[in-house]
Amino acid sequence: MKKMKKFISVVICALTVTLCFAGCSSATEAEVIDDETMLIAYTAEKSPFIYTDENGKLTGFDVELIKRIFDDVKGEYKTYSFVQVDEDYAVGEDVAYTDDEGNEYIAYVMVGGISKDTGSFNKNYSYTNDLITDRVIAVTAKDSQITSYAALGGVKAGVVSEAAVAALDKNTIIKDGFSSIEEYADIAQAMQALDAGQISVIITDEFNFNAAEGKDNYTVLNGELDSTSYVFSFKKWDAAADTYNEAFYELKNPDYNDADEFTPIVEKYFGYNASSFEYVPQND
Repeated sequence: MKKMKKFISVVICALTVTLCFAGCSSATEAEVIDDETMLIAYTAEKSPFIYTDENGKLTGFDVELIKRIFDDVKGEYKTYSFVQVDEDYAVGEDVAYTDDEGNEYIAYVMVGGISKDTGSFNKNYSYTNDLITDRVIAVTAKDSQITSYAALGGVKAGVVSEAAVAALDKNTIIKDGFSSIEEYADIAQAMQALDAGQISVIITDEFNFNAAEGKDNYTVLNGELDSTSYVFSFKKWDAAADTYNEAFYELKNPDYNDADEFTPIVEKYFGYNASSFEYVPQND
């Protein structure tokens, strides 16, 4: 009789686990857009935030984040779908998709490498806390005598990326102090010039530098010339921004999982921990 009770107990336990997993919700991309579909807008593909992979599937950092947090932010929606919209799309207001029957749907969240530091973004929209930050930095040779930004005066500089060019335009004292400035098409060319002694410092951004081979053979000076923060955006004053912040917080906080699950996603797509995400839950 004891053996029978033990067997029944095991079966019940197994059924409970099965039902638990069967009943758990999961992020599901919509096959057909309808009233139960959360639309996620993006204006253009921007790697590594959102892009089409070799199999023709939309992927990227923002895409994976949505998949991971959908159950926590979906509300009454059952599925989600990414929709490409015009550059001037007003999230939470404009129509993002119209089906064959003329039904119109609005996207209430926008992703795709959105920078909150440009244009009128801060004025017109609400947004999550910073998810990703790209800093403009100064890179020297390992054995360089240049150890700070104060020592950059009179040296030859190489510049890589539009972000670096824009940062120097903002920091005219440093820019005007260089003896010469050479722009390079990519970080590899600039590193070759630095190795050859043709320049003494590279001004670039972390996205470019951390994607380069042999980056550990160089020194990054403490500090930064500028930074750009990337976020998810919403209609102005939309409380959903905090809902998303909560979801990112739980994804990152080991108290909710066996480990931090947010940072590995960042490192997967950016090659290093490019995130400066910080958030304190409202109930704390």
